[in-house]
Amino acid sequence: MKSLKINYFLIALLLFTFISGCKEEDDINFSSKTIEGLLYYYTNEATKQIRVVDMNLNAPFRRSYTLSDDYTLENVAQDRDYLVIKVYRPSTTSAVATAKGKLIKSKVLENNWLFVANNPFVGLTGITEESWSETSDFSNNASGFIFHKVEEINGEEVYAIESVAYPGRYFSHQGHPIQGANLLFLDEYPSPQDAPKFRLYKPKATFLEGATDVPVDAGFAG
Repeated sequence: MKSLKINYFLIALLLFTFISGCKEEDDINFSSKTIEGLLYYYTNEATKQIRVVDMNLNAPFRRSYTLSDDYTLENVAQDRDYLVIKVYRPSTTSAVATAKGKLIKSKVLENNWLFVANNPFVGLTGITEESWSETSDFSNNASGFIFHKVEEINGEEVYAIESVAYPGRYFSHQGHPIQGANLLFLDEYPSPQDAPKFRLYKPKATFLEGATDVPVDAGFAG
């Protein structure tokens, strides 16, 4: 009888450990699916010069900043909250979802969804003011993007970001040579490893969601 009680105790302990471990893993995976913050890269790491993706205008571009001990990425996010982007699941019935693409917008603005244009040049970007569901079905999958996580640097996730509509075109560190030197442009690269990389800074401050039509579970990139 004593041996039986010990066996019951061991089984219970193993079950508790397994359930706790699964819950912890689920929590970690769940939180890691959120892509929200400043998308940026260094133009000169020694002098702390950066460019941040800015989707506040009809022509998204790359805004320049110089960081210092007195002016950090956290300050940038709080000074210009619209720079904080958020990545969303598309409608599950859309072609973008089938292609495993995601939608991108400025978190605090009501719509402001990013898309890739093909006129007059493939790779130019623009902003649509459609609703979440309409953006999911935007023409030619132009509002879909694939986030390729390639590494982590100092705890920050690093991504190469590819267009669903135009496979092989990624967010570039270069503006369009004709349309504008600061524009956010998608250029051709053979693989995510070869494409320009963008870091994700996750601010400590909380920013209110601007889109009122987005389902709660669409706020996760997984």
